[in-house]
Amino acid sequence: MKDSEIHISTKTLIRFWLVIIALALTLGLCYLARSVIVLILVAFFLAIVLNRPVEFFARILPGHNRFLGTFISFLIFVVVIGGVLTLIVPIFFEQSINFAKTFPDTISSLQEGSQSATNFIKESGLEETYNSALEDISTQFTTVAAQMGSWSVDFLANLLNWLGNAFIVLILAFFMLLEGPKWIDMFWKNVYKNKKKMRKHQAVAEKMYDIVADFATGQLIIATICGALAGIGVFIFSMCFGIPSTLILPVSAVIFVTAFIPLFGPYIGIGISVLLVLLYNPIAALILLIYLALYQGILYTIFSPKIQSRKMKISALAILLAIVVGLQVGGVFGAIVSIPVAGCIIVLFREIVKNRHEIADAK
Repeated sequence: MKDSEIHISTKTLIRFWLVIIALALTLGLCYLARSVIVLILVAFFLAIVLNRPVEFFARILPGHNRFLGTFISFLIFVVVIGGVLTLIVPIFFEQSINFAKTFPDTISSLQEGSQSATNFIKESGLEETYNSALEDISTQFTTVAAQMGSWSVDFLANLLNWLGNAFIVLILAFFMLLEGPKWIDMFWKNVYKNKKKMRKHQAVAEKMYDIVADFATGQLIIATICGALAGIGVFIFSMCFGIPSTLILPVSAVIFVTAFIPLFGPYIGIGISVLLVLLYNPIAALILLIYLALYQGILYTIFSPKIQSRKMKISALAILLAIVVGLQVGGVFGAIVSIPVAGCIIVLFREIVKNRHEIADAK
């Protein structure tokens, strides 16, 4: 038996290496431009989520004005996000300033102490340790206060950078929504010559779009439930512990907005909400922590996957697995888009299986 020989022409070898080099260069450029790509992907995802409200407003407006529908949808979105920040930020600044003003008096009162506490410390031989600890705290506070200037500059720089990126995302998403239908029509008309194949692929694309839109609707339902329950809890605590009732809206808003972030969102919302209440009453903050952790644990473990499963028509297990994989691959952004991406992959898989069955039946 003669050994078979494989002959590869020089031309094929050159093409192979050119493809490898082109792929490596493309990956390298994607890595260098990863921040820009992330902004574009975020804008694309936001455009898909806001497309249904845009279509709704365009449908009811005179002349089916899509520009005005897009403007109204973006205005509502910006007002909601800006309202949340307006409710939260002033409370943090106010309480931080009050803490800085009263801290020296607090240290002085601790150093003087009550008569019984002072006697106990002296009798236990802890007077030197106690005073040393208070002096260390005072020194650390002075150091932190001295560094506040540089921290403020860094915070301002990061804030401006974040605001700039947010502005870019909003502008990109706005024009994607405005010009998206034209671009989509041009794509279908210029790329596809086979009308039957085009209609089939359009049906698949519509299913994938519905997956992303239904995901946003499901998250909206979950966020509304979470925000309402958080507001009810803070309302009860305001009557029992005397914390300001003005915290009801900020806590509800924080829980509502962070609920749109899968996996990490509930923890971020709980942390910010508890910190807001902690500035007024530590006992109320502790009870709020238990309350939020309890009901959100039940909601996100049992009901959230079922709600998303029903809206997106995929299994709850697939949703949980998608979140875990998305978190490991793309961090917070990966966790946010993991569920709709998994849904789109499942749609493609079902379509491939369906096509194979049709081909097999035809034979």
